[in-house]
Amino acid sequence: MQQLVNEIVQAMNNDRHADALRMSRELAQTFPRDEGVRSLLAVSEQNAGDLNVSKKLLLELTSEHPNRWQHWNNLGNVQRLQGELESAGEAYEKALQLNPQSPRLLANLGLLQLNLGNFRQARTYLCKACTLPGSEPGMRIWAAVACQASSDDETARMLIHDWSTWPPTSEESRVELGWLLIQLGDHKGGHAILSGEFQDTGLRMRAFARRVLALERVNQIDEALMLTRTITDPAQIADLQARMETLQALGLIAARLKDHAAARKYYSDALALDLPQRYRRPLCFGLARACDHLGETEAAMEAFAMAHSSVDASTIEQSGLPETGLLSLLDPGKRFAGPPTWEVGKAEPDRESPVFVVGFPRSGTTLLEQMLDAHEAFASTDEQPMVQRMLAHLDARGIAYPGGLANLGEADRATLREIYFKEVANTIKLEPGVRLVDKHPLNFLALPLIRFVFPQAPLIFCQRHPCDSLLSSYMQDFRDPRLAAECSSLQRLADLYVRLTERWISDAKFFPDNILFSRYEELISDPDTQLRKIGDFLGLEDVSAMHEFSKHAEARGFIATPSYSQVVEGLNTDAEGRWKRYREYLQPILPTLTPVLEHWGYDA
Repeated sequence: MQQLVNEIVQAMNNDRHADALRMSRELAQTFPRDEGVRSLLAVSEQNAGDLNVSKKLLLELTSEHPNRWQHWNNLGNVQRLQGELESAGEAYEKALQLNPQSPRLLANLGLLQLNLGNFRQARTYLCKACTLPGSEPGMRIWAAVACQASSDDETARMLIHDWSTWPPTSEESRVELGWLLIQLGDHKGGHAILSGEFQDTGLRMRAFARRVLALERVNQIDEALMLTRTITDPAQIADLQARMETLQALGLIAARLKDHAAARKYYSDALALDLPQRYRRPLCFGLARACDHLGETEAAMEAFAMAHSSVDASTIEQSGLPETGLLSLLDPGKRFAGPPTWEVGKAEPDRESPVFVVGFPRSGTTLLEQMLDAHEAFASTDEQPMVQRMLAHLDARGIAYPGGLANLGEADRATLREIYFKEVANTIKLEPGVRLVDKHPLNFLALPLIRFVFPQAPLIFCQRHPCDSLLSSYMQDFRDPRLAAECSSLQRLADLYVRLTERWISDAKFFPDNILFSRYEELISDPDTQLRKIGDFLGLEDVSAMHEFSKHAEARGFIATPSYSQVVEGLNTDAEGRWKRYREYLQPILPTLTPVLEHWGYDA
């Protein structure tokens, strides 16, 4: 008996689920009432795809042996896979009461929260599981997935940095690892994993679909299209997860090819499947954008509302968010009282100070960044947290921001610059004579810090009609949990826009020098004049290369902002004034925006 049990476990570990099931059934015929054999059969049935048989066995086992945590854990796994998430949570909690230090149980609770879309709670469970004795590499993969979904890329990278040295993990974990590596910028490693062999048909199809998504993400549309031509008809795919991911990939490519009717159909079919919340949000956004392009404003707004409700904003806000991210600088206690009392210090040479590109979200910052990056004098970092690293350093030293800047000296300024450029070096290598472009829209909330560290740095503030900027933000699936929460309704966005404007006005009056305002509508309608103005501001004689930004962006591949697909298309005015089509939805918030509209010189 033991030899056969060992062979079954080995077959499971090697993803030979059909063999494991056959041997488990043979063993169960010989020992039909043996607890261990029935447990092994239940897991084999689960792995082979018969969840109903597996659940029936496990319900019997938990009833007969209620103090065995393994049975409760296995029951939770099956219920989670069947979408019975509340019951799964109850089963996991019972198992955890019986074995509170089990990394497997904590990991399963984390996977449950991941399916529910509660990414930060998932991160808590999964990261804790990784610290306990007996944790497995696969748990680190899922913990990294939760971290990345929570906008914590740094921890995600740390968790999987040595993945190539790990023993083999499950095929499902490998699919997640491949996709995660691509999202974190390791396209070579991710593609290698997703292009590998998968015994499970559903997982093989999921890996294939994610290869399509990965190619689209780096703007390799022709290659992605070639792959889609070999995809199995989604209607013929039995595995619901694989069918959904296939439909998502087809919808995304259809949208890139401007076949928005087809995209709408693919996304609608995917949303009709009974799948966990984790997967619904991007599908809702895809459907909404397709409807927007088709001019179906009512359907678009319904889909956007569904997208924002798929992850409850109140759940997001309960995760300690007021202390995180640049938006935390909107706290009234972090308003700069000014004027600055610190010594200006030794001015850094022009080429050693970054060019800061800031503005409200969805105001054309990525467009301008790519224009600058196309010029040989500049290199951009694609929204990296250099400013946040300096803020974290101040916090670690117990220096209150921004008031504590007044107590810092030249040595502190040098240290902060070192921290800043160390983070830059993690992303790009600046060649001699090349100037950094630091584009992060909300960096302007740290204007006092920027002016303390880089007194002479040029700052370009991107402007766009507030209604267009706000509407576009509402239409984006932001990863940052705090920003996603702020974008969950138009009224919340309007309130945020007002607070951002007030903070900019308050800080800019103390630091008015070396600022250029770039209006999005003027940049796309008269690029010659506007790029010449930008060139003069930055001391450039020739700005012709900046006109070729779309080709440069396409060659660059990965662009880590929601505008990655727009900037490779060149200049167009399709999104200018789009808010007017949605006036009836924006009308209730126009009174809130009136002071902002007047300040920036826009009409409603």
